[in-house]
Amino acid sequence: MSIEQAIKQKRPFRNARQRAAVNLIYTHNWLQESMRDLLTPFDLTQKQYNVLRILRGAGEPLTTSVIRERLLDKMSDTSRIVDRLHQKGWVEKRICLSDKRLVDVSLSREGSALLERL
Repeated sequence: MSIEQAIKQKRPFRNARQRAAVNLIYTHNWLQESMRDLLTPFDLTQKQYNVLRILRGAGEPLTTSVIRERLLDKMSDTSRIVDRLHQKGWVEKRICLSDKRLVDVSLSREGSALLERL
Protein backbone atom coordinates (compact mmCIF):
# COMPACT_ATOMS: atom_id res chain seq x y z
CA MET A 1 0.00 0.00 0.00
CA SER A 2 1.32 3.45 -0.89
CA ILE A 3 1.45 6.31 1.59
CA GLU A 4 -1.23 8.09 -0.46
CA GLN A 5 -3.55 5.10 -0.02
CA ALA A 6 -2.72 4.74 3.67
CA ILE A 7 -3.66 8.34 4.46
CA LYS A 8 -6.40 8.47 1.81
CA GLN A 9 -4.83 11.41 0.02
CA LYS A 10 -6.29 12.17 -3.39
CA ARG A 11 -3.92 14.90 -4.58
CA PRO A 12 -0.27 14.16 -5.31
CA PHE A 13 2.45 15.45 -3.01
CA ARG A 14 4.25 18.63 -4.07
CA ASN A 15 7.56 16.79 -4.34
CA ALA A 16 9.44 13.67 -3.24
CA ARG A 17 10.72 15.43 -0.12
CA GLN A 18 7.21 16.15 1.14
CA ARG A 19 6.15 12.57 0.35
CA ALA A 20 9.15 11.21 2.25
CA ALA A 21 8.47 13.44 5.26
CA VAL A 22 4.82 12.37 5.48
CA ASN A 23 5.83 8.74 5.01
CA LEU A 24 8.37 9.04 7.82
CA ILE A 25 5.79 10.54 10.20
CA TYR A 26 3.25 7.88 9.27
CA THR A 27 5.79 5.09 9.80
CA HIS A 28 6.93 6.56 13.13
CA ASN A 29 3.34 6.67 14.40
CA TRP A 30 2.70 3.12 13.19
CA LEU A 31 5.82 1.85 15.00
CA GLN A 32 4.90 3.75 18.19
CA GLU A 33 1.44 2.18 18.17
CA SER A 34 2.87 -1.29 17.51
CA MET A 35 5.31 -0.94 20.42
CA ARG A 36 2.55 0.32 22.71
CA ASP A 37 0.39 -2.68 21.76
CA LEU A 38 3.30 -5.04 22.49
CA LEU A 39 4.26 -3.48 25.84
CA THR A 40 0.87 -2.62 27.38
CA PRO A 41 -0.02 -6.21 28.40
CA PHE A 42 3.21 -6.25 30.45
CA ASP A 43 2.40 -2.91 32.17
CA LEU A 44 5.52 -1.49 30.54
CA THR A 45 5.93 1.89 28.86
CA GLN A 46 8.21 2.56 25.91
CA LYS A 47 10.51 4.66 28.12
CA GLN A 48 10.73 1.87 30.69
CA TYR A 49 11.46 -0.65 27.94
CA ASN A 50 14.21 1.62 26.65
CA VAL A 51 15.88 1.67 30.10
CA LEU A 52 15.65 -2.13 30.39
CA ARG A 53 17.11 -2.48 26.90
CA ILE A 54 20.03 -0.19 27.79
CA LEU A 55 20.77 -2.15 30.97
CA ARG A 56 20.67 -5.49 29.16
CA GLY A 57 23.01 -4.19 26.47
CA ALA A 58 25.45 -2.78 29.02
CA GLY A 59 25.85 -6.05 30.86
CA GLU A 60 26.95 -4.17 34.00
CA PRO A 61 25.40 -1.68 36.43
CA LEU A 62 25.01 1.86 35.12
CA THR A 63 24.36 5.11 36.94
CA THR A 64 21.17 7.00 36.15
CA SER A 65 23.23 9.72 34.46
CA VAL A 66 24.82 7.18 32.08
CA ILE A 67 21.38 5.69 31.36
CA ARG A 68 20.07 9.20 30.61
CA GLU A 69 22.89 9.76 28.09
CA ARG A 70 21.98 6.54 26.27
CA LEU A 71 18.22 7.06 26.16
CA LEU A 72 16.54 7.52 22.81
CA ASP A 73 14.16 10.04 24.39
CA LYS A 74 16.43 12.66 25.94
CA MET A 75 13.52 14.38 27.73
CA SER A 76 12.90 11.43 30.04
CA ASP A 77 12.99 11.72 33.82
CA THR A 78 15.40 8.83 34.27
CA SER A 79 15.30 8.71 38.07
CA ARG A 80 11.52 8.43 38.12
CA ILE A 81 11.54 5.73 35.43
CA VAL A 82 14.20 3.74 37.31
CA ASP A 83 12.17 4.07 40.54
CA ARG A 84 9.09 2.63 38.82
CA LEU A 85 11.12 -0.23 37.35
CA HIS A 86 12.56 -0.91 40.81
CA GLN A 87 9.05 -0.96 42.35
CA LYS A 88 8.05 -3.55 39.76
CA GLY A 89 11.12 -5.65 40.57
CA TRP A 90 12.67 -5.34 37.11
CA VAL A 91 15.84 -3.49 38.17
CA GLU A 92 18.06 -3.42 41.23
CA LYS A 93 19.48 -0.23 42.73
CA ARG A 94 22.63 0.06 44.82
CA ILE A 95 24.69 2.98 46.09
CA CYS A 96 27.71 3.43 43.81
CA LEU A 97 30.83 2.34 45.71
CA SER A 98 33.11 4.85 43.98
CA ASP A 99 30.76 7.81 44.47
CA LYS A 100 28.14 7.56 47.21
CA ARG A 101 26.08 10.33 45.59
CA LEU A 102 25.29 8.06 42.63
CA VAL A 103 23.08 5.00 42.28
CA ASP A 104 24.10 1.97 40.23
CA VAL A 105 21.20 0.36 38.39
CA SER A 106 21.24 -3.18 37.04
CA LEU A 107 18.76 -5.49 35.39
CA SER A 108 17.18 -7.95 37.85
CA ARG A 109 16.44 -11.60 37.02
CA GLU A 110 12.78 -10.65 36.69
CA GLY A 111 13.64 -7.81 34.31
CA SER A 112 15.79 -10.11 32.22
CA ALA A 113 13.00 -12.69 32.08
CA LEU A 114 10.54 -9.98 31.02
CA LEU A 115 12.79 -8.95 28.13
CA GLU A 116 13.07 -12.59 27.05
CA ARG A 117 9.27 -12.82 26.86
CA LEU A 118 9.13 -9.74 24.67
